Amino acid sequence: MRFREAVAFAYAMDWPLNIGLTITWNALKTSGERNEGHCLGRGEWDREKYARDELARLCRSEGLPFVALWGRDVGADMGSHVHLSMFWPSRKLAQLVGVIERMSGSSADFVLTPYAADVVARSVCGGWQINMNSRKDDKASALEWAEYIAAQHAKHPALPEIRGKAFGISEAIGKTAQERARPLLEAREAKYGWMRQTAAESP
Repeated sequence: MRFREAVAFAYAMDWPLNIGLTITWNALKTSGERNEGHCLGRGEWDREKYARDELARLCRSEGLPFVALWGRDVGADMGSHVHLSMFWPSRKLAQLVGVIERMSGSSADFVLTPYAADVVARSVCGGWQINMNSRKDDKASALEWAEYIAAQHAKHPALPEIRGKAFGISEAIGKTAQERARPLLEAREAKYGWMRQTAAESP
């Protein structure tokens, strides 16, 4: 799993992973409102892919790349769920909530001002929740969250039965994108590294 490289690349490209999204499908299916437009009737893998596609579509509508990493799990208490870490402008939190409400079929119990709390939005049934990365060293926090996602299966005595990919990284910060951007990042580092050194040597 190349989560650490993906996180580092996201920050190098100025796409901070400031959103943590958890979707608990079992809670949505058993206790959710099932409002029109939800994806709960889809198969497990199709549902997961649809959710990511809708988040990617939202990003494209704002002229942004879909920058995310994710991990799926089946827990004893939560059942089938997915954790995502993604980049999204905090000032547009309402738009993100709107998409999640539609695809999950459950409306928000509350939506707080971004960074006003750790949990800034949650559905009435607890089936989805948005956390914001508000730590001062947000890159270190994003790495910790990525490691938490990557360690999902280590919590189980036996691997959970999951159809389709259990973990993933969006194309925008995947290996191919990292290789493509390497010359740009190296040139930037050479330029600003020289500027930092010159500033440090100035009287």
